Order: sequence, then structure tokens, then C-alpha cells
Amino acid sequence: MKDFLKTYKAIGFIFIGTLTMLMYVNQQVLIYQMGLKVKENHQVYSKLVDHNRILVYNVLNLKSPVSLQTKLLAKKVELDMPHKWQVVKLESSPKKFVYKKAVKKGFFANLFIIGREAEASQNINSLASLSY
Repeated sequence: MKDFLKTYKAIGFIFIGTLTMLMYVNQQVLIYQMGLKVKENHQVYSKLVDHNRILVYNVLNLKSPVSLQTKLLAKKVELDMPHKWQVVKLESSPKKFVYKKAVKKGFFANLFIIGREAEASQNINSLASLSY
């Protein structure tokens, strides 16, 4: 009877050991698969970032006069000055084109200017020259 219990214990230990080893191997396989997914996602991300940089450069290049000139020459488009009948004169210009009259100030007024006279802004064309 003791031999019978010993064989059940041995079979139980073998079963638990085998189950534990299978769970360990399964976890290692899952870790490896997750590592591959992370690597794949990083490669896709790198490709998308590079593609984005190329597209930004192309957009900035398409806005350049040189690019427009080459495209117009390639399509053989000729631009001429408009005739008088093609020009439309507006009676009142829109508000965004109306400039304020320049008020002449004295020497001392220019020394003590209140408020901002000039404001720095980011140059859009400088983005094309950035190297990542």
C-alpha cells in the first residue's frame, strides 16, 4: 500500500513539474513574441516619421517659386500680363489690405516707444533645412 501511495505522489510531482515547466516555456514564448511586436512597431514608427519628414519637405518645396516655375515650364503654360478688360477694379479695398497711415513721430517719441513694434515669428522655410 505504501508503494501505491509513493507512485501517486511521484506521478503528482511529475504532473505538477511538467505543468510548471510548460507554463514557464509558454511565458518565455509570449515574452519573445511581445519583443518581436515591439521591434516591428518601432520599425513602422521610424518609417512613418521618415515619411512625414519627406512629406513636409515636399510641401515646403511645392510652395517654392522654383518648383512652380519648373512645373509650369514642364506643362508648357505661358503666363502673360492681363489685358485691361481682364482686370477688375474694386471701389473699396477689403479691410485687410487697408494700411494704417504712417504717423511721423518725433525723435523723443521713437526713443520711448510703448508696446511692441516688431515681433519674432518662426520662419516656415527654416523647417525644410532641419536635419533630423
